[in-house]
Amino acid sequence: MKRRIFALSVLALAVNQAVYAADEPDKLPEVNVTATATSAIEGYVTPVASTATKTDTPLMETPMSIQVVPQQVLQDQKATTLDQALTNVSGVLSNSKMYNGWAEQIYLRGFSTNTTFRDGFRIDDPGGWNGTATLSNIDSIEVLKGPAAILYGRVEPGGVVNLVTKKPQDTPYYSFEQSVGSWDHYITSFDATNALNDDKTLLYRLNASYDTSQSWREGINDKNTFIAPTVLWKLSPQTQVTLDASYRHNPKVIDLGYYPVDQTTNQFAPVAINKDPIPLYYTADTTYYGITWSHQFNQDWTIKQQLRHNEVDGTYPLQPVVGSIYQNGNVWTFDRALIQISPLYQTINGTVLDLTGHFTTSGLEHTLLTGMDYYRLKAIAVDAASAYGSSTTWINPAPPTGLVVDPTLAYATNTTTNNFGAYMQDQIKLPHNVFLLAGFRYQDVKQSGVTTNGTAQSADTPQHDSATTPRFGILWQARDWLSIYGSYAENFGANNGLDWQGNPLPPEGAKQNEIGTKAEFFGGKLISSLALYDLTKTNVAVCDVLNDPTCTLGYQTTVGAINSRGVEFDMQGEIQPRWNAIVSYTYDRVIISQSTPGSYYTQGNYMANDPLHMVHLWNTYALRGESLDGWKIGGGVTWRDSSLDVSNTVVSPSYVVWDAMASYETKLGKQKTTFQLNIKNLFDEVYYTGATIYGAY
Repeated sequence: MKRRIFALSVLALAVNQAVYAADEPDKLPEVNVTATATSAIEGYVTPVASTATKTDTPLMETPMSIQVVPQQVLQDQKATTLDQALTNVSGVLSNSKMYNGWAEQIYLRGFSTNTTFRDGFRIDDPGGWNGTATLSNIDSIEVLKGPAAILYGRVEPGGVVNLVTKKPQDTPYYSFEQSVGSWDHYITSFDATNALNDDKTLLYRLNASYDTSQSWREGINDKNTFIAPTVLWKLSPQTQVTLDASYRHNPKVIDLGYYPVDQTTNQFAPVAINKDPIPLYYTADTTYYGITWSHQFNQDWTIKQQLRHNEVDGTYPLQPVVGSIYQNGNVWTFDRALIQISPLYQTINGTVLDLTGHFTTSGLEHTLLTGMDYYRLKAIAVDAASAYGSSTTWINPAPPTGLVVDPTLAYATNTTTNNFGAYMQDQIKLPHNVFLLAGFRYQDVKQSGVTTNGTAQSADTPQHDSATTPRFGILWQARDWLSIYGSYAENFGANNGLDWQGNPLPPEGAKQNEIGTKAEFFGGKLISSLALYDLTKTNVAVCDVLNDPTCTLGYQTTVGAINSRGVEFDMQGEIQPRWNAIVSYTYDRVIISQSTPGSYYTQGNYMANDPLHMVHLWNTYALRGESLDGWKIGGGVTWRDSSLDVSNTVVSPSYVVWDAMASYETKLGKQKTTFQLNIKNLFDEVYYTGATIYGAY
């Protein structure tokens, strides 16, 4: 299954992605060659971040675990997907193949989420229709780990991922980048920013990219056209308004990654599948736009508001899908049906309003944040389907004959979710470099909708949940270079399912205790953090197999508790002049601590797709010398421990993947130009990132 191709005298090696029931095995090397006119962006350390507190707080004063993947890391690694970028952060496992094959699925401290944030604005994607993230307009990625309900409302307790976009600058900057990679992977991107008037009160930024690729599997392809304009208007030194937007057209043939498992040995079966047995055709048109305004009343008080709209219009034509894969003797059998989804439409409208103040009382310095947010998510999907038929041909099977759309099998949903939250947070600086953080949030979630199953239409059963969630933290900066902290946080998540009797499920909850240390070295050029945490989530919605054995009726129940307990270590920055490095280690034990009858989750079992250990190392070195100036070399290794499926029977073995890079920076005329070569999976490692039994969730 290892295949190499040559293009333009550059060795190009395969990237192999395939999974069984929405998991990803088998990656082979990817080579990217890039010629870029870049800006002078340097550094692996970002000392200040806003995601943890919504205020620009130094990491050394933040009593939570937060890591930042800066622009220089994205450039050195040529990260084109979110899962590639998040490999640099401990406690995070990201894999777009693990959620219906086309959307982001991020595991933070063992809990999966399909919600990301863009400049602090949430992008919910419960149906997976939004697609995978485009990074061409992303400046950095901030990852806050642990419950974040106080600031972000209804989110998974493992943490949040915030994509920070590139902002307009008043200094002219233009770059053009062309990348060529394995399997006809071509990326053309453009970035420009400047002032639009002489007094530099009107600024713009324009990012655009075109990304097209084939796959190691025949017939699989992806095309992504993206444009993101931004305009910043400085009405006065105290007031500014930003208009930003993006549009993405993304037709693709998706590899859902089905791969057989031998049910006798519970190991992945050694079957060569160079053609996808069930390719999936899908097109997503995503439109995002919004306005952000801020006003600084004085040097202490600032108000800021975001108003945003995100819209996904999907096209899912009539095509065969897999219902199940099973072994009958030595023959693999597919149960498949025809399904079409039209219309397929999802919108998010929301606003976030924050008031931040700095003041002193009794000699104590306060940073007070008060705010509110409102999000309205509406999703419409209408399915047409046939009954299931069987096929026993594994390699590129033809659709079963005789499949006809049956009106009695039609399925449609029209749901609306309204999220409202109000919060308050105070950061207090005490004597002796002690920092306190305390805050709470009131969250109110209302859900309603109608479901049509065949000719029967369900009654609209509104669900209304609310909760108050606190967060506390204390940090002692014992030395300029050393901080010690502890924190406690709670989380809230409203379930949107019904049990077999039609009753709403109780809302999810979570609690976490965390202690840790943070350290800076070499004047802040190198930063490290160590976190120990104990996180428990309750009332997790799962399929009710007692009343819905095939998980087709939509009946759900809740698991009593899932516990995540572990250790995370991160270090990034400059170890020596011109030598930058990233080191991360994760120990994450996620088990079912309390089970519920009628669920796939068994008490004492490990959660699916959660390696017990993960290690990632990456470093680059800028060479020096008369003939070596401009050259940079680097590489890294990622090791992930084995993981299990939800039944704890199918094992995804541990694996090691090596990467390498080399770049040369010079001037062509007056333009700074960088030529860069990246090779991913240098030694052709064949591996699987996880296993999910179809219907187990």
